[in-house]
Amino acid sequence: MVSTPTTESGSFDADRTALRPVPEVVDWVIGALLVLVGLASALAGSAMFFAIDRSEIRQAVADEEIQSDVLSNAELVDVTQALATWTAVGLIAIGAILFVLGFAYVVVRRRTHSRAAAGEQVSNFGANALLGALLAIVLSFVPFSQALGGVVAGYLEAGSSERVVGVGAFSGFLSVAPVLALLAFVLVGLVVGLLDVGAGALALVVAAALLLSLAILVTIGAGLGAIGGYVGGRLADRERDDAPTETEPRA
Repeated sequence: MVSTPTTESGSFDADRTALRPVPEVVDWVIGALLVLVGLASALAGSAMFFAIDRSEIRQAVADEEIQSDVLSNAELVDVTQALATWTAVGLIAIGAILFVLGFAYVVVRRRTHSRAAAGEQVSNFGANALLGALLAIVLSFVPFSQALGGVVAGYLEAGSSERVVGVGAFSGFLSVAPVLALLAFVLVGLVVGLLDVGAGALALVVAAALLLSLAILVTIGAGLGAIGGYVGGRLADRERDDAPTETEPRA
């Protein structure tokens, strides 16, 4: 008789994956958003790539719209052209990745929902992290938005695992990943341009500064997300503890 609550508790733990699944309609919205943003990024990068005009860059340098205290005007033209070219390539590459990721996400999530409906244990870790990351990006005008995204990711993940801090950190990383990728292409463009004009020492300094900035950006994003994930997990645990449970055995 007294084993009934234990059985129900075990069943509850076994079915944790079904507590807070991301609805299928949200999956479609996320997939569509990734596809649209990817398409926009690729189009913007393509437009920028074909709009790069060396004569216009030279004129901008001559008009002092682009200035440098270290490089000559001729060197500055070369570096600016390399920077613009690699930035455009970065936008195209990021757009292509997001475009493919949008379709792949919907396909994977449909399979996940099918498996869950069949009674299989599934993981929503990636979907929860991505949802939190997108929320952080949308709320990027709010200070510490990665923490807010981490709260959502951690709250959702608490229904299927104890990896609330991990999902929050991953969410925070994903929220800054597009910026990281674009800055990586910017870094390549600067280094290539500086090396072409023989400014190897300056290229080393610029590369070190940008790499340090990337590391700081990752640390802040993942750190805030991890804190948010912990808070979200605690909120979910408190909600679960406060939920009414059947303690009396049935006749």
